[in-house]
Amino acid sequence: MKPSVLIPVISHGFEMNYFSKSHDWLMKNNESSLHPSQIQDLFRLHRHDVTEILVFLEGEVEFFCEGQSYSLKRGDVVIIPPYAVHQAVVKNFDTYKRIIVSVSEHLMDDFMSSSPSMKEHVINQKTQGSYVLHLHAKIFQHITSSLQEMNQRLTNGENNHSFSINYLLFQVLQDIFDPASSIPNLSNKNEQDPRFIAILEYIESHLTESDLSLDNVSDYFHLNKYYFSHYFTKNMNLPFYRYVSLKRLSYAVTMIRQNQISIEHISLKCGFPDYSSFYRLFKKEYNLSPKKLQKEFKHLQPK
Repeated sequence: MKPSVLIPVISHGFEMNYFSKSHDWLMKNNESSLHPSQIQDLFRLHRHDVTEILVFLEGEVEFFCEGQSYSLKRGDVVIIPPYAVHQAVVKNFDTYKRIIVSVSEHLMDDFMSSSPSMKEHVINQKTQGSYVLHLHAKIFQHITSSLQEMNQRLTNGENNHSFSINYLLFQVLQDIFDPASSIPNLSNKNEQDPRFIAILEYIESHLTESDLSLDNVSDYFHLNKYYFSHYFTKNMNLPFYRYVSLKRLSYAVTMIRQNQISIEHISLKCGFPDYSSFYRLFKKEYNLSPKKLQKEFKHLQPK
């Protein structure tokens, strides 16, 4: 299995990008100029420390997120929470079109604190057990038009911290999370059973504990460890140890960016038994050392 991709995180605000082989929007990171083999690298298993909103426009895609799979269709909006392991499997990049908005935890908190109804809708969406919403056609068209206006303003040099752009994004998120905007979505291909959901919740709540292991989790749920290993891999599409490692490493990346404690301390706080094992996994996953990444984050910080 190929390693997952390290996606740079944002501490404040939002980022927006559009993917299409033939596009008329300015695309972040100049994705359109990439070689086909490089484009494939953008669609490995990955995760972020931000909320990611994927607005699906066109193409054939199987979308995987935290053990659930969806066949996306136009009008679908995927809500990807922070640290969720996900991947888009694109059948044909020539027809694939999507918009992604990455919203920092800081900005999401600001939006929800200013709108109790939006906060209620966000919480409600998290309890639905699905990462995909299918919006009414008029709402979907309104959202894409608003995102296009945001993009045009950014292209014309307007700062992404401006009130007008942030207000447009606020309205987009309100429309997306409003239960009245969506209709029942039947694209979920494999409904998770309650036991597997409980397992994921258990892992999440014990993720930073060094004794979180396949043996301990299988014992907790009274399952044979060999059965549990097969059961977890079948439902999550990746092995237990790799899933736990990916989640822990994503937390570590966030803490490295914050640069408040030593990397050695970060490795222990994220649940790794020692620094050497953390370093080995980190270097294998990202092809650079934790301290090298820390230097890159420092270089990106405004002076």
